[in-house]
Amino acid sequence: MTDVAVEKARIFLREAGAQAVKGEVGVRSARIIETLVRAGIPVMGHIGLTPQAINAIGKVRVQGKSRDQARALLHDALAVQEAGAFAVVVELVPEQLARKYRIIPLAA
Repeated sequence: MTDVAVEKARIFLREAGAQAVKGEVGVRSARIIETLVRAGIPVMGHIGLTPQAINAIGKVRVQGKSRDQARALLHDALAVQEAGAFAVVVELVPEQLARKYRIIPLAA
């Protein structure tokens, strides 16, 4: 799977002119991020509300409201960071959780 990720990412960079790839990622995909980064491909992670997974989530709603969900989001963010992503988009999380971990809002 990691070989396919590298191949597809290189296509995005080469043919679409992308400068990086973004993935809805977390603990489950840290190995893929590491592989992409080692291959010289810049990676941005995306956690919280992940639009490509909206069918699994069911509807647009705030993520990380319970203590367990908040911990899972933190573990995902740390895994993405440790795997080498240059940034992590954190979407639709409670303001209190964002403040606690000093998440910088892009827009108010």
